[in-house]
Amino acid sequence: MADIKNNEFQEIKLRIKKYLELENVSILAGAGTSFHLGAPIIRNVPEGLKEVCNESIKTYFGEGKDPSYEDLFNCLQADKYLKEKKKENADDINNVMVEMQKWLFKNCDTQNIDIQKLYEVEKKYEEYKDDDRLKVNRYYYHESFIKKLLQRPNNLKRANLFTTNYDMAFDYALDNLGVHYINGFSGIHNRCFRPEVYDYDIYYPGQSVSGKVHRAEKVLRYYKMHGSLSWVATESSPSNVYGIKEVALDGTFEPNADKQIMIYPCVSKKTFTLDLPYSELFRQFAQAITQPQSVLFCIGYSFFDEHINDIIYQALSIPSFTLIIANFDKDDFKDNKPLQQLRELNDPRIIILNPTDSEQVTFVGFVKNVMPDLYEENEQIIVSETMNKLYPSQETEDKTENEELNKEGNESE
Repeated sequence: MADIKNNEFQEIKLRIKKYLELENVSILAGAGTSFHLGAPIIRNVPEGLKEVCNESIKTYFGEGKDPSYEDLFNCLQADKYLKEKKKENADDINNVMVEMQKWLFKNCDTQNIDIQKLYEVEKKYEEYKDDDRLKVNRYYYHESFIKKLLQRPNNLKRANLFTTNYDMAFDYALDNLGVHYINGFSGIHNRCFRPEVYDYDIYYPGQSVSGKVHRAEKVLRYYKMHGSLSWVATESSPSNVYGIKEVALDGTFEPNADKQIMIYPCVSKKTFTLDLPYSELFRQFAQAITQPQSVLFCIGYSFFDEHINDIIYQALSIPSFTLIIANFDKDDFKDNKPLQQLRELNDPRIIILNPTDSEQVTFVGFVKNVMPDLYEENEQIIVSETMNKLYPSQETEDKTENEELNKEGNESE
């Protein structure tokens, strides 16, 4: 395990530049990439929902327990499924689920969160309140991250962006940049989930009928592994086999009993029994990171999702796989058993950015201080080489002189 120190930023950037130029590059973005925009981290049932969920928590977990949002939602979904199978009324369960989804929909939509109020009035994440870039564009760092990622040479495979977040921060950033992203949906007015779309790509047509086509730049493969605020469960049909529709968050949509959003683990009978589309998204994740010469950047990911961890651990069985971790919470790192276990492996293929400096390992800090601008880094390397030739150090001069003497000696022989 390579531990990165604070005074090695330039070395880190050059090192990460090399990894970004590998054939297979994947990013796993967790809650830490959106928390500075006010998106909640829901390891536990939020305070605003506890009154609504109190009876359900007692029923499934016992008095005084504090389960995660997803664990409670999973229990409600399972109970609802069983009651409906037995032809029993499940309206009480459904009502709680709808309220949970409404809360999530309202609090996870980063577009409608007043981030300056969050910083200045609520005194949360105050380190960002004077960031002029966020004042002008709340998605500045998401956009900067994407732009840097897309600077990879165009002859390499498309980069993969996986996220466990329900929010739309990366979606909005991609749209703002005009980046084409392949997210598993097809259609214009009726966008439906079709996993085969992940095998598609975008090319410019040739100049003639038989002309050579050219692969389009600025294209990203985008996977929302736990669902999204914009995914709605619908009835299956010949044109929408999986029963999943993508809608625009334009202020006209709100979850209700008939239109529930697709968030992990699932919200419909079919997806509950077949575990779709999540099984397909996990399969895509496993396939992406187990290719030869693969690197996975985990940014703001807590390593608390065992189903994802298992896939990452399996990838570590491949000698050419590299895992780079930027943990978003330096205090949480001490009590994070999965991260500590990875550190203790002492594996040089596992690079954990030093969590003693929060500026360095937050998503914002990673984009500012660690993520290299490939164009800029290439220019710096060229400039450095030129200046070294113009003003060689004594060590370089001695080396050159020795090489010339050796060459002369070999020729005389």
